[in-house]
Order: sequence, then structure tokens, then C-alpha cells
Amino acid sequence: MLRPKTGCTLVLGIFLSACGGGGAGGDGAATPPLLPAGTVAFSSSTYAVDQSAGLLTVTVNRTEGSRDVTVAYATANGTAAAGVDYTERSGMLVWAAQDTAPKTISLPISAAAPRSGDRTFAVQLSSPTNSLALGTPLTTTVTITGVATPALPAVSVRGNRLLDGSGNLLQLRGVSFSGFEFVAIGGWSPSDPSGGQAGQPNGPRWSAIKAWNANTVRLTLNETSWLGLTCVDTDGVTRAGDPGGNYRSAIATQVNEATAAGLYVILELHWAAPGNTCPMLQTQMANADHSLDFWTSVATQFKSNSAVMFSLYNEPFFFGLNSPQDEWSALMRGGTFSYYPATSGTHNYRNITTTWTSVGMQAMLDAVRATGATNVVLVSGVEFGNNLSNWQANAPHDSLNQTAAVWHPYPPMQGSTTAAIGSGGSGYAIGDILTLDKPNTVYAPAVLRVTAVGINSAITAVAVDNGGRYLQTALPLAPIAQGSTSGTGSGATFTLGGWGNLSSTWSMPQNWPVVQALSVRFPVILSETGEHNAPGTVGSPFLQRLLPFADANNWSVLGCCWDVFAEQDNVLIKDVEGTPSDGYGRVFRDWMTGVAWQ
Repeated sequence: MLRPKTGCTLVLGIFLSACGGGGAGGDGAATPPLLPAGTVAFSSSTYAVDQSAGLLTVTVNRTEGSRDVTVAYATANGTAAAGVDYTERSGMLVWAAQDTAPKTISLPISAAAPRSGDRTFAVQLSSPTNSLALGTPLTTTVTITGVATPALPAVSVRGNRLLDGSGNLLQLRGVSFSGFEFVAIGGWSPSDPSGGQAGQPNGPRWSAIKAWNANTVRLTLNETSWLGLTCVDTDGVTRAGDPGGNYRSAIATQVNEATAAGLYVILELHWAAPGNTCPMLQTQMANADHSLDFWTSVATQFKSNSAVMFSLYNEPFFFGLNSPQDEWSALMRGGTFSYYPATSGTHNYRNITTTWTSVGMQAMLDAVRATGATNVVLVSGVEFGNNLSNWQANAPHDSLNQTAAVWHPYPPMQGSTTAAIGSGGSGYAIGDILTLDKPNTVYAPAVLRVTAVGINSAITAVAVDNGGRYLQTALPLAPIAQGSTSGTGSGATFTLGGWGNLSSTWSMPQNWPVVQALSVRFPVILSETGEHNAPGTVGSPFLQRLLPFADANNWSVLGCCWDVFAEQDNVLIKDVEGTPSDGYGRVFRDWMTGVAWQ
């Protein structure tokens, strides 16, 4: 129960307590803070959400402040009841020093039992710290609007927004299932083209996905498997793309089951290859030999299902693009290449040196529309879908204006190549291996080798054996102590430098405004992202910064992958029931279900 403090006025509804927070006390003059605390308040005095939406995000803004502060929040019943109409939430919003970004609170809305009347509930902000002030509006009321019937299973584009079948604003939140792109072509499981990659035969467990409050699933497809072609791998082995003769029916079953569970579906051309080469990995771009046939067939089959979206090609990259062609022109209108990568069942990776022609996004979009399909079409950028800088200037023409941009942001990582000695310590020997303190449980520390010592066996020179993996948004600037050593020395510290990119820099926060500007004109869908999930990992520092920013801009987000892979990165779950992986899986699940770690 919410109780007013003595001398304060209790306001029914969601309210901000104006009598919380700290001023300086005591008999002496207070020392003025070095940084202003500022003011926080809700962005609106009222919110409304349809019962079928599943989730509401409310925003708390901070103005004129740069000091580190916190404020607590908690929900309270009105005519809506926690556990029946919405999920009770409480927690803390945190602003670090110099952080003025809005914070969001995600509130799960129950659609289990449709109700026709409107209901309201409240969220209270309280207990501001470090002299933070509470501004206006001081109250905000959330109204859950009743629904007579469930929203139609449909998605469409209006301007820069996605809408559901009832015309409500839609943010896709979901997961990507991987399996259909590689199982059938690999001949692993002819009777089940999904390969049981989500922990059970015949695709994911939909109830487990729904338990994460997902509303979307992405299925990644293989061109040769869908078209039922035969092909040759780099070992010279002839393979059937659809060895069980059931690939198309398996995909149709997955789509039907997913939409019956209330999920939107993204079907994506994930692996393709020119000529008669088996697509057993990703080539640079869709090809003129088969990809138009693929999209003509897929669009024809699913054009009557308005819950299905078509993602034209996964992650285009333009290595081997013949000069003087431009990658953006080749992306949208096609190009010629000097080689393409290929492999085999024995992992015989090779670059096939031959001239081949890619097909552009415009031609694939035209092939979809030529079938009469009005489905939303998703178009990626360059550099493995990470770079959207010239997407709008080269956007494909869609007479129906049912096109969205796709972005694949992954953590921007760097490794060091130099290590300056801060303190040489003592007791070291040439050849000692030093592993520096780990930056966190997510990223890996640098490993150094002692190459020279001086007086008291202090280190005078080292070599960098392994530059580590450091999040580019939080590179260590201060000297770092050793975490462990193969010898007996101690006390040495090092400052790392010579940073080199281990991944694309387009995921850096300073580049997010590029995507933000694009999203003024087109819907933006992050159809793939991920982070570290090795056992024992705590947190997901890149996504804990990106996901609130995506919410604030109404970008849709899907996590990769809803599979039980034994990988240490980009795996969401541990088992068929959807138990989240450590680190990334837990953070993404909490974001999906409305736990406000941000």
C-alpha cells in the first residue's frame, strides 16, 4: 500500500512524491554540489494501452542535471489489478554522472482474459537521491483499454511506424530461430529440417517463446532447400537441398503454428549461392541465378498471410565487388563479383574464383510485388547489415510503401596491440605470462609476456600475446594490474593502447543517430543482435545501453538466437523451456518481460 509522508498530499493515480529526496541538512552551510542534480518527471501525465498490446513503456525524463542520481518506482492498483490486468513492477532508475538520457519502465499488460471495459493503474516515483528534484507532471495514469476481439494477425507500415491489424502502433519484440538455413542442406536430419536446434523436433516451443512476451519470430531459410535443387559442395559431393522432400511443408507448419500462437513471422533468405554451388554459408549477396525464383515462390505461398514479413537478404557484404562499382548501388541494384565463399560437410572452406552476378534489393522487392503480395518487406544495409549510413539515399522504390530498414548491431569490440608499463613491480622473470585483470564477466582481458626485467626483477619490457576483447564504448584508460601470472612476480601495472577493431564500428553509440535519422522516414527493425553468454557471465553492457535507446525510438528488436547452441556468444537459451543463458540471455529476457534493469 502507498502511504503519504507526514505533511504531504496523496494524489490518487500514478504520482511523483514531491516530498522525497535529499536536501542538505545540518547546522553549517551546505557545500554546493560540483554538478547539478536536475529534475525528473514523467514524459506525460497519462498513458493509454490496448489490452492486446502486451507491453507498455513509460518514459521518465531528466532535465538540467548531470550528477549521478537515482529514483525509485512502483506500481499501484486502481481499477486494474496486478496479476490480472498487468504485472506488478518496482525498481530503481539510475542516472550516472553526465547521463541525461530518458529512462523507461516496461509494464507488461495481460491479454489472457480479454475485457471490454477500461481499467487504470498507477506507478509511483519516490525516494530521489543526491538532491534530485521531482518535477511535473507529478502524476500519470495508465489506462488499459478493453478489447472486444483480439487484434487481427496483420502488420503494415504507415509512414515510419509499424501498425498491427487494428491500426495500433506496433513494436516487434522477438527472437530469431536458426536451423532451417543449414540442417537440410547439410543432410543432418531429412525428416526434420529444423534439426531440433531449439531443443525439440520440428522447431521452437512456442509457449516458451510466448513466456518471454515475444510477439515475433524470425525463421532463416536456405535458397536451395526451398527450391528443392541439387548442388555440389567444395568436396565435390552432390547434395539434395531438400533431402526429406518436406522443407516447404515444414516452413509452412512453423508459420501456421507461430501465427496461431499470436506471433508475427519474418521469413528471411539467409543462405544463397550462385550456379550449382551448395549454399552452406553466407555469400556476399543474393544471386541472379536463383534468388528471384526463391522470392517469387515464397511470396506466392505466404502472400495471403498478413502476419508474415519478407526479409530479402540477411547480411550483405561486398568483398570481391568488381571495380568501379559502389557497394550501395550493388546492394540495391545488383553487381558483379570476382569470387564467392563456399564450404562443405568437412568444412573445406574455399573462395570460388569466378565472375558472378548478384541481384539487388529492388529486383527482389519487385519479384515479391509481382505476385500480388502486399506483405511488409525488410531491406538490410551493407557491412553485414551493420551500416545504414546511405540506406535512405538508396532506398528501393515500393509502390505500396510497405518497406522497413533492417539493422544488425552487435557489440563493437577492440583489442590492444601495445602495453605501456606503469609500475614494473618485482619478482618477475623473462617469459612470465601475465593475464591482466578481467574488465568484467563479459569481455576478455589482454595477455602479456615479460621480455625484459631490471633491478629487483622489475618488468622493463613486455610483448602483447593476446590483445583481449574490450567493449569499444568502455575501453580501459587507467593502468591495469595483473590478474594472474605464470611466475611469482607481483605489483606490475600496464596501460593498454594501440587499439584495433575486432568488429564493425557502426554499432558505436556515436553512430546511432544515423539510424535515428533514418527512422524518421522508415520503420527500423533490429532483426538480429546478441552479446556474450558463456556460463558465469553477468550483465550485457552493450545491450543494456542499446535496448532502452531502441525503445525510446520505437525500433523493433529481435535477439539471436533461440537455439541451444554450445556457443559463448549470441545464444539466448539453455534448453527447450527457454531458460535464459547467462549474461545476454538473462538481460534480453528481462527486457522482453519488462524488468527495468535500465
